[in-house]
Amino acid sequence: MKQKGFTLVELMLVIAILGILVSVAVPAYQKNVAKGNRGDGMGTLLEIMRAQENFFANEFTYTTDLTQLNYNAAQASASGKYSITAKKCGENADEPLTQCVLLTATAQAGQAADGNLTLDSRGNRTHGSKNTWPK
Repeated sequence: MKQKGFTLVELMLVIAILGILVSVAVPAYQKNVAKGNRGDGMGTLLEIMRAQENFFANEFTYTTDLTQLNYNAAQASASGKYSITAKKCGENADEPLTQCVLLTATAQAGQAADGNLTLDSRGNRTHGSKNTWPK
């Protein structure tokens, strides 16, 4: 009588192949999730900068207080993966806030490895150590 079923070697081979597939698929998935969260952070920065420009048109100055723009003092992106803050641009503390404002999206929790995002009112953008946003 011939027995039906899988041998232990066949079963181990299938498990090894599945392990290889998972080791390739999981990092690719995590990279795409980080990219999607980054898009949320960039969108939030652009939205807040638009509000800064509207504020500037009325007050002739920018603000570091996001509550004046109808946002929370510690505004987060929609996904909660970034915390947004505003400050003066540059190293010159004497430069008036009428010249430039810098928005920073600080990556939170699992997004931290992807790096922070910045946008200033002069159009300069950074992502981590790069002087531009990824496409």
